Amino acid sequence: MSRRVTLQTIADQLAVSRTTVSNAYNRPDQLTAELRRKILETADELGYGGPDAAARMLRTGTTRTIGLLFTEDLRYVFNDPNTTLFMRGVAETSALAGTGLTLLPVPAGMAIEDTALGATPADGYLVFSAADAHPAVRAVLRHGVPVVIVDEPDLGTATSFVGIDDRQGGRLAADHLTALGHRQVAVLVHRLGPEARRRPVTAEQLGSADLRIVRERVGGLFDGLIAAGFDTAAVAIWEAGDNDPDVGRDATTELLTARPETTALFCTTDQLAIGATQAAAALGRDVPTDLSVVGFDDVPRAATWKPALTTIRQPLAEKGRVAAELLLDQVRTGVRRRVDLPIELIVRQSTAPPPVRN
Repeated sequence: MSRRVTLQTIADQLAVSRTTVSNAYNRPDQLTAELRRKILETADELGYGGPDAAARMLRTGTTRTIGLLFTEDLRYVFNDPNTTLFMRGVAETSALAGTGLTLLPVPAGMAIEDTALGATPADGYLVFSAADAHPAVRAVLRHGVPVVIVDEPDLGTATSFVGIDDRQGGRLAADHLTALGHRQVAVLVHRLGPEARRRPVTAEQLGSADLRIVRERVGGLFDGLIAAGFDTAAVAIWEAGDNDPDVGRDATTELLTARPETTALFCTTDQLAIGATQAAAALGRDVPTDLSVVGFDDVPRAATWKPALTTIRQPLAEKGRVAAELLLDQVRTGVRRRVDLPIELIVRQSTAPPPVRN
């Protein structure tokens, strides 16, 4: 039976120390390029499979892996453009740092103990857009390792945080629509909490929503409407139930049927806004002549959609890069930080002054 090849086997072959061989894999800056090349070539010739991850974890106390927790089904990551761009940024940064990335979905209705979260060690965790009271957030914090929250919930100084000024984004949308002259404004939100429901909601229900970014984006819109003299109690608010164009189309159809006087619609995501334009077309309402639509995020499809969407741009891929950088830095230094990324209003073809009515 052939013996197992270890770091010591390679060290004996080259008459160097085991530490020197280990450095070729874990601390290459400690060796000359020629020596590292010779070690790796010898390891390959001997059939060495690489350092044992479990042994390294026991030895160093690190996994060289970060976990990305999101409270959606795994399929959502690859279908939602907002999440996909964020993921790209995280993956780019972790790859450059030589750090592994583990996806940890916690779908609605699944108990934490039935997910991979409790059984997956990591040096730190990114929590991507979770409801305020979601138990997965508490579960991650109990791990006692660095945590970076992305977008929500905002736990203050308890964790690092990366996000945008969502409230200012809503205010930018309101200022744009009121400047155009709109007085009949409605709102379409993706969800108020983890449960998917399509329904009209009140301002009071919105104010107690479990999703911070929904509260903030619509709160900012209301700030702008109030500043322009609006009675926000008259604003129709519809919960779509998911962040998906088809869902947005169906919810907008219900909203416009119930409130046909609406001339402007603020959507909390671009995905909803795309669906809203489809609903308007099916109802015979031209965008933007009969209905102005404003989205949020500026996903790639927003610029190529017909009509191109007016939206609030946020740097989605950059958010992922910054979040991963913050986490890796906190793993090294223990220092928590907060980063608020810039946003801007992008005016395209989906908004115009309201129609003149006799």
